[in-house]
Amino acid sequence: ANVSEYEPELAEQSAERLQEALVPDLADPPATSQPGASPVVRGTPDKPAADDVCIEEEVTATDIVPTPEMQPATFNGVTPGVTTRAEVLAKWTGAQEADAKGPTLTYSLGSFPTIEINFNGEIVQSIRVELAKPDGFASMVAKLGLVELRPAVAKDDFGNPLSTSFPERGVTLMQQAAGAAAVASDDALATDGAATEVYEIVVRRILPGPFVLRAEGAPMNSFTERTADLQTALKLSPKNAKALHLLSEVKLATSKAIAAEQLAAQAVKLSPEDDAYRLQWAKCLKQLARYDEAVEQTRMVLEGSTATLEVRAGALEHMAQLAALGSKDVQQRSVPLHNKAIELADSLAASGDPGTRFAAHQVLLEAHLRTAERIAIGDWAEKDKFVGQWIARASAVAEQMIAAGEGDVSLRLAVADSALAAGGRLHPPIDPKPWVAEAEQAVKAIEGTLSSDPLARDLAHWQLGMIYFQAAEIQHRRGESALAIRYGEMADATLTPLAEGRADLPDTRYALGRLYFQIGAVHAVHKQDHQMACQWYDRACEYLLEPVPFTRIANPGQHCDALVSMGVSYWEAGQRDRAYELTETGVLLVDRGVSEGLLAAEAATVPRGNLNAMARALGKVEMTAPGAQTQMAQRQRMNSRRAPNAQQQSRTATRPRTGDSGRR
Repeated sequence: ANVSEYEPELAEQSAERLQEALVPDLADPPATSQPGASPVVRGTPDKPAADDVCIEEEVTATDIVPTPEMQPATFNGVTPGVTTRAEVLAKWTGAQEADAKGPTLTYSLGSFPTIEINFNGEIVQSIRVELAKPDGFASMVAKLGLVELRPAVAKDDFGNPLSTSFPERGVTLMQQAAGAAAVASDDALATDGAATEVYEIVVRRILPGPFVLRAEGAPMNSFTERTADLQTALKLSPKNAKALHLLSEVKLATSKAIAAEQLAAQAVKLSPEDDAYRLQWAKCLKQLARYDEAVEQTRMVLEGSTATLEVRAGALEHMAQLAALGSKDVQQRSVPLHNKAIELADSLAASGDPGTRFAAHQVLLEAHLRTAERIAIGDWAEKDKFVGQWIARASAVAEQMIAAGEGDVSLRLAVADSALAAGGRLHPPIDPKPWVAEAEQAVKAIEGTLSSDPLARDLAHWQLGMIYFQAAEIQHRRGESALAIRYGEMADATLTPLAEGRADLPDTRYALGRLYFQIGAVHAVHKQDHQMACQWYDRACEYLLEPVPFTRIANPGQHCDALVSMGVSYWEAGQRDRAYELTETGVLLVDRGVSEGLLAAEAATVPRGNLNAMARALGKVEMTAPGAQTQMAQRQRMNSRRAPNAQQQSRTATRPRTGDSGRR
């Protein structure tokens, strides 16, 4: 599970080959004999043709100001969306229709046996140009001057291209396999646009649909390009629910959770019957720790009757993750829900539909990783054995996805992250070095890819930084202090510069605080150097004294332990008032966790014992003395007023809350 048995090809490489194939041969320069020839799609506004698969006509679409990058194509002096019927009749003669006022005018011009002009009222809507004989795809792209543009490809169920659009020009090339109709084939060339022939050119005004199509077809980690396409689509059609949904996915993947939630909510408002849109909204709500709302939206998907099987599998997996953020009782439901999601997704993994297969593999990967983590922290027999099996299965799914072009090596980062999250909870914890090495290799591969996206690189580095952080915690537990400090400092150098870009996520600052605490703890425990520990704790306090909801990486037990441990070092370093305040905050935090069902009652024993010992030494009221609970409750209410948003942030599926009152 640690090292792939083969080196799968990166998804970006196939895209590079496609771009190379589109470069015209120097012996075949762009033709100038057909000025203005440009593509669009067959059909009329009232009756689109069946092969018009890549164009989304929007009544609400608005024209955009032409720029060098966004210039509508013109064919023989006619520009869709601009040219009027009267102008066409003045420029072109010989229409085949007797009635020049109908929805379509058909001409035969030079080497084009059929040119069909479709109107929307008195404005040209589209131009369909039939070629006398099919022309090579690469040759046609060069002749039309489209080589420098990124294409949007619509494919059939077998992956064969049906049409290729160039959104900035409003041009679509209708295609077929070279020398024959498109057929299913295992030959890579048969699914490459350059291996097909163009039999028809369609030109339309610039519309949102091709931009959305191009964003859908781009590699998952091409965040910048996908964002640009989807934002352009929304400029053309602000109420395009699909564009809103897809942009929400990009924003959430790049940690812009607030914008992602707003976009997802708009998509659901526009298309409330779309369960995939609703599930995406639920995922955004979860990332913002608005758990009650996330559960409500996920339940609507599961309790409805319209969700596709792949969406239902995703909803089951999402509900399993929400259950893991509930009380101790609710957390017991998490693994059974993961298993239900796996059972359903497994039945879809061999589907003939590429989209269904991809969605099923995503669910399988996520469910296997999260199940391993739940087993590691739960009361399970033979945990070491079964955690290893679940991680190994997840790794196999990830490698299958990489090999199939459904993801790139960044999937290995997700596997390594969960492997350390789970393996670090075992007794003894696993050796993190092989997983760190694999993660570093994956990031190096991402950085070495010419088409690597800057947002994708930032995401990969954050994942790598969290892997360093987990490795530091594990090495601390294994007693390897030098490696623990080394990994901790590597995590600091990697995570700290990226934290600002992840400010939307409620546990980002907590993660930094935990990291700084962890480095300090190595100095305190292994080196007995409390002065050096307190230097790191000074940095940690800024973050750990803030309220934080219960998330995958933040829980009240660890939060309390960090505060109480820091209190010990500050006490040893002579900063006794600060030590008392931190320990008191830890006690408040653990008491809140106990009352919400997140922690067992005995979790408060050590923190309360430390606080009482400090209270006696400082002449303060002990926790067990009369009025102490009232005093603590008053402080808790005051802290709550300091953080008015803490209550909303800390809601979970069954009302569990973390240490909102942890702020001094």
